[in-house]
Amino acid sequence: MVRNEETLEETSAFSFSYVKLICFGTILFGILVSCSLALATTFLARWLNPAHIAQQNKEKIVQLATEVDVLEKQANQQKKFIALLQSIIAGKEPPTDAPLPNSKEKAVERDALYSSEQKSGANALLRGEFEAGDVSLSTTYNNTVDSLQDFFLFPPINGIVTSPFKHGMRHYGVDIVAKEKEPIKCVADGVVIFSAWTVETGWVLVIQHNKNLISVYKHNAALLKKVSNFVRAGEVVAIMGNSGELSTGPHLHFELWHEGRAINPEHFITF
Repeated sequence: MVRNEETLEETSAFSFSYVKLICFGTILFGILVSCSLALATTFLARWLNPAHIAQQNKEKIVQLATEVDVLEKQANQQKKFIALLQSIIAGKEPPTDAPLPNSKEKAVERDALYSSEQKSGANALLRGEFEAGDVSLSTTYNNTVDSLQDFFLFPPINGIVTSPFKHGMRHYGVDIVAKEKEPIKCVADGVVIFSAWTVETGWVLVIQHNKNLISVYKHNAALLKKVSNFVRAGEVVAIMGNSGELSTGPHLHFELWHEGRAINPEHFITF
């Protein structure tokens, strides 16, 4: 009951019961819960809820860790690609997980099989390699044939192959002799990833194609394309020459690399 101070006259009165008290407590509890949820789920939680701040920090840490992993994978891939490119330019086979034959006689025997069974097709070549005991290279070559069977390649130059592909002798391409200053053409659409001078192989051009295929053109007299240039199949990219310490006359040393392994260009291109 509320009364006036001066006259003690009754101004208002409130009656309480257990039911009203329970209802009032329930309403007050609901209001407090709603306010708590609002504080926990709105922008106010950034300043008023320490748990929310800790959760946000954890999410940021996870996101940063994921980004670091992605960047690390990209860096490793770039390192592998650079190592592969350096090996191709230097004329060395890059290290791979698949074992290579340790016996020199086995390599020479496999090269002989390459020469004798070249005209009989890829199946005969695979059978010869299997008989030579090099199962890993047979499997790799089989995968290459399956991957490139519908991939048409232009001949870079029309001429005579004077030195064929010999894996065991570390000759990872073919030497083609043609008329001096003959234009060299790109075998397929791609992007130039290397165009520069090297001491041993002179002016070198390397082009990246689809299906992880790389073509290499060495001992050129002049290069007509620069790094990052997009070239079409059959487009002239260089001029045949006699540059580099390893060259003994005007010719083109042409290589094909697939999935980081050197493959015989004569199995895919008719010169």
